[in-house]
Amino acid sequence: MGPLNPLNSSIRRVLIAHNPVGDQDDPSTADVLAQVALVEDALAELGLPAVRKTAGDARSLEALRAKAQASGAQGTVVFNLMEAPAGSPYLHPGSAAFLEITGIPFTGSPAAALWLTTDKVATRAVLAAEGLPVPAGGRIDLADPEVLDHVLARVPPPWILKPACEDASVGIEGNPVCATREEAVELAARLAGRFPREPVLAERFLPGRELNVSLLADPGKPGGVEVLPIAEILFQDFPAGMPRVVGYEAKWLESSFAYIHTVRAFLDDPRDAVLVERVRRLAKRAWSACGLAGYARIDLRLDEDGEPYILEVNANPCLAADAGFMAAAGRAGLTPRQVVQRILGAATPRLSNPVVKIRRGLSPTDRAPLDELIRATGFFNPEEIDIALELVDDRLAHGEASHYRFLVGEVDGRVAGYACWGAILGTQASADLYWIAVHPREQGKKAGAALLQAAEDWMAAEGRTRVYVETATRAQYLPTRRFYLACGYEITAELQDFYAPGDGKAVFLKVLERAQ
Repeated sequence: MGPLNPLNSSIRRVLIAHNPVGDQDDPSTADVLAQVALVEDALAELGLPAVRKTAGDARSLEALRAKAQASGAQGTVVFNLMEAPAGSPYLHPGSAAFLEITGIPFTGSPAAALWLTTDKVATRAVLAAEGLPVPAGGRIDLADPEVLDHVLARVPPPWILKPACEDASVGIEGNPVCATREEAVELAARLAGRFPREPVLAERFLPGRELNVSLLADPGKPGGVEVLPIAEILFQDFPAGMPRVVGYEAKWLESSFAYIHTVRAFLDDPRDAVLVERVRRLAKRAWSACGLAGYARIDLRLDEDGEPYILEVNANPCLAADAGFMAAAGRAGLTPRQVVQRILGAATPRLSNPVVKIRRGLSPTDRAPLDELIRATGFFNPEEIDIALELVDDRLAHGEASHYRFLVGEVDGRVAGYACWGAILGTQASADLYWIAVHPREQGKKAGAALLQAAEDWMAAEGRTRVYVETATRAQYLPTRRFYLACGYEITAELQDFYAPGDGKAVFLKVLERAQ
């Protein structure tokens, strides 16, 4: 009897990968074991064999790869519950990147989405660029009083301060809300000392209702995602002066006042119908803007006028039975088996490892999909869109006589991305990689890496072995910069305030081997 999996019969086995948990680890780390147990039980109901694998470093990830790719392991999917160890938040997306590079299908969001949403500063930048509302705020830089004062001057108090890259409310203990500059500086100093490898984020503390929106992949819904019933966090009987915040105590310390008096409810009142619909739309737009997949949770808060603002985007949220995501799923009438089945269903397209077909040059029929792709990425401002399309039009008008060399990547017959490069005139062996862009719907299918490799092969074949890439240093481009670093590029120069105040230019270089 085969697996009871109507979504995709090609799944034969699941590896449940999770981070190590030690006896001394706090509840926010140990909680992953509750998620593993829920997934195991659901897989047993589905009739799918499951194996637990602990992965937290290079050696254990390599062991996971070997297990997934062993002889007879065809049809294996990794259920990705790997989280970062304390103090190293960026290792969380690194695990997903490893799975992508090695071609192992896995559940949840791709590495690019995890990299983005791990950094709250970067997430804010992307959401704002998409026209989505975020609270006024910015980085607190204790080393530069002018930057600090600029943030505090343009953001009205009170402020809530938090480490920018932690999850599970780590770093949000006690009272994270500050009413004066002195309080903000003192708390920022404590956070910077405790989390020295990440920025401190200061945002205006919004006084209104707090909402959680859980989303679950559903190919039958518009946009491929279902918005589950919306939850509200109620701060019952909180005394005056106690901030209404879902901090560490409210999440993890079961004997604390905050834990006992922070209660989840669902928005069933017809008077909330307009708010519910608006928040649903915002959550779906955030899902798309951040490139999420599988399942996610978006946290919002209302201001004094009842206007919703996005606080956080949580890719791969907690799946423990008592967590908010599973509560919302239960409210929608979904069992844990059905939730796990849907999450696996979203991962199964990766099983087929769709081939990214690369071709050189452009045809007139490429113009419209490239225009749509460039706009869909959300990374190009209007001027950059015009420039990118000018290069496309130059190539279409002049063909091989054009200075610009194009490669187009296709997945399942659709344009997935493109790259554009050109020799640097006056040099013997240097080239500029002008653009490389992948449509959001095709992210996680290796189109970007395939385009980059094909472009490098072409450049090397023409004797252009020194490849330069320029990109912005603002937070929105953090995943882009990490992509190039992961592909062997090094930053050779950084020009501050090149594009705008606070937005510099980073110049990357990779030296290729000359084609034989």
